[in-house]
Amino acid sequence: MLRRISARYSRGLLAAVIAVAALVTAANVGPARAADQAPATRTATHATGHPGLAANR
Repeated sequence: MLRRISARYSRGLLAAVIAVAALVTAANVGPARAADQAPATRTATHATGHPGLAANR
């Protein structure tokens, strides 16, 4: 029985180590680069405030 328990914990530990290694690798890769270097254009304008609220609360 001890052998089954230790095998279960070793599989869990191995899975945790692999998960941490994958997260560290993904964090070190960095963000994806844009295809072009131009900044994004504005697509919408937002009004300030909410129409249902008073201006000076």
